[in-house]
Amino acid sequence: METPPAVVNLPREVTARQDVYVRQSSGLVCTVGPRTALLANLVGMGIVVNFFWIVFASAGYPNANLITTVGIGVLINVGVGFVYWMLASAMPRSGGDYIFVGRIFHPSVGFATNLVFTVVFITWAGYFAYYFAYYGLPMLFASWTIAGGGGPAMAWANTLVTSTNDQFLVGGILLLSVILISLLPTKWIFRVAVGIFAVTAVIFIIMIGILLTTSQSTFAAHYNAVQGTGAYQSLVSSVTGTIGITVSGTFLGIVYTMLSFIGYANSAYYGGEVRGNPVRTQGLAIFGAPIIFAALIALLYWATYNTFGRAFVIGSANAWFASPVPTTMPSPLLLVAYLLSNPYEAAFLTFGIALTFFGFSLIYFIVPTRNLFAWSFDRILPAFLTRVSRNGVPYVAVILLGIASFVALWGGVYSTVFAYLSYSNLGFWFAVGIVCLAGALFPFLKRDLFAKAPRIVRARVGPVPVLTIVGVASWIAAWFVSYAASTAAYIEPTGPYSYYDLLFLPIVFGIGLVIYAISWAIQRARGVPIDLIAKELPPD
Repeated sequence: METPPAVVNLPREVTARQDVYVRQSSGLVCTVGPRTALLANLVGMGIVVNFFWIVFASAGYPNANLITTVGIGVLINVGVGFVYWMLASAMPRSGGDYIFVGRIFHPSVGFATNLVFTVVFITWAGYFAYYFAYYGLPMLFASWTIAGGGGPAMAWANTLVTSTNDQFLVGGILLLSVILISLLPTKWIFRVAVGIFAVTAVIFIIMIGILLTTSQSTFAAHYNAVQGTGAYQSLVSSVTGTIGITVSGTFLGIVYTMLSFIGYANSAYYGGEVRGNPVRTQGLAIFGAPIIFAALIALLYWATYNTFGRAFVIGSANAWFASPVPTTMPSPLLLVAYLLSNPYEAAFLTFGIALTFFGFSLIYFIVPTRNLFAWSFDRILPAFLTRVSRNGVPYVAVILLGIASFVALWGGVYSTVFAYLSYSNLGFWFAVGIVCLAGALFPFLKRDLFAKAPRIVRARVGPVPVLTIVGVASWIAAWFVSYAASTAAYIEPTGPYSYYDLLFLPIVFGIGLVIYAISWAIQRARGVPIDLIAKELPPD
C-alpha cells in the first residue's frame, strides 16, 4: 500500500510575498549615492531660504534670538535625524516612515502618518510653484530696478503680483518642468538637484561675503539715499523697547527655524533607490544634513544682523506686513540690492530664492511619488500605481501626483482652500513625533527585525538601546514644536487664526486610518492577506 505524502503546514507568513506584494521586485533602480543624497536633502531644506523666512520670523517673534533658535533646532533635528538614520538603515526601502511606522506599530498607523507627510509635500510642490511666481520672480525684478537696472522690470514684477492668471501660468510652467524632470531616469533627476545646490551655494557665499564686509552705517546710508533721509532710523525707532530677547520668545520662535530644517530625512523616502551601505549613505544624508544646515543658517542670521541690524530687520518686517507686497518684501536678498550698482549681480542674488522654490517643488514632488508607490506595492492602493518605466521611474505615480500638484497650484493662486499650510508645521511635527516614538519602541515591539539590524542600530547604553533614548527625547521635542506651531504668534502674521485649518492635518491622519480599513476589507474579500504586510519588509 502506497504511503500518502506528508502534508507540511507552512506558516502563513511564508506566502506573504506572493500573496500581498504586487511583484517580487520593486523595479526601482539604486542610483543615488551618498553625496548626491546629502545634496538633495540640502536642496529640500534650502540653504538660502532663511533669507526669506527671516522676515516672517522677525514679525511673528520679535523677542526671539534667531541665532539661538538654530542651536535649539539642531539639537532637536540631530535627534530626529538619528532616529530616521537608524530606521532607514534597518529598513532600507522606499516609503520612509510608511515602512518604519507600519512595520513597528501597524500598517494602518504607518499609512496614516505617511499620508499626512504626503498631503503636505504634494501641496508644497504646487504651492512653491505659486511662491516662485508670486514672490521669487517679482523680487528678482524689483532687485534689478533697485540696483539701477531700470527698464520694464518693475512693470513685470507688478504684473505678476497683481495678475492671478499670470501667476498660474508661470507656476504651471515650473510645475510642468518638475513633472518632466521627474519622468527622467533617477540619476538625471538628482543631477538637476545637485545643480540647484551648486548655484544656491554660490549665491550663499556671495551674500555672506557682502554682508560680513558691510557695516550697518554703510547700509543705512545707501538705504536712506533711495528711500529718503531718515528712513532707516525711522524703522529702527519703530521697534525700540519692544524687541528685548526673552527665553519664552526664543523657544516659541524656533518654529520658522524648524520649518527650514525640514528636508534632511527626504532620502529615507526613496531608500530603495539609494545605493551602497545604507548606514553610510543615510548617515551622511540624514544625520549630516542638519548639522551642515545649522552651521549655514546660524552664519546667515549673524551676517544679516551684522549688516542690517536686528532692530531694522524687525522694524522693516513689521512695516511690510502692514502692506505685504512681494516687490517690497525686506528680504536680505532684496535689501542687498541697495548696496549694489550692478543690476545683474542684484538679480542673480535674488534669483537664489526663486531657484530655491523651484528646488522645493522638485524635491517635494519626488518624495510623495515614492510614498504612493510604496502604498500601492503593499496593495493599499490599486496595483497599477506601481508601474515603472524601463529606467525604474514610477511614471503612473508621477502623472497622478502631477495632476494633484496642479490642483495645489490652482488652490494657492485662486483660493484659500490650502490655508491649512499655515499649520503644516503643526501636522508635520506631530507626525514626526509618531515616527520618533516608533523608533523608541522598535527594539521592544519588533525584536526579530531589530536583532537583524546593523550593529550601530543595536547600540546600547547599558541595557537601554540608544535608539530608545534618542527616540523618546525626540518624540517629546517634536510634539513641543508641533504645539509652538499652533500658537497665534506663529499663525497670525500670515492670516487669521482658524480652528478648521488647525485640525485639517489631524483629520487627514484619521482619513488615512479609514482608507486603510476600507482597503483591508476589499483585499480580504479578494483573499489577499493584507495584514501580513506588517510581518516583513517588502522586496528590494
